[in-house]
Amino acid sequence: MWQGSEDVLVTDLDDELVLMHAGRSEMFSLNSTGRLLWQALPATEEALTALLAATFDLTGGQAQADVRAVLNDLSVRDLIQPV
Repeated sequence: MWQGSEDVLVTDLDDELVLMHAGRSEMFSLNSTGRLLWQALPATEEALTALLAATFDLTGGQAQADVRAVLNDLSVRDLIQPV
């Protein structure tokens, strides 16, 4: 299960979602895929994969690869954490 970090501030700019890590003063912009996944948190990787596959009509394998890539990017930047 993954959840957003408490140190993250979120700003919705219509076509993108911007995350700012308050402790690091770093900003990170999410595209439509990242936005969908972020807004579904807290969730398991499996639930996020199913959501992404259904929303964008992807195969399970492609959705899983995309979810893992997004989770990895967010985790490395301390924007999300496992529960």
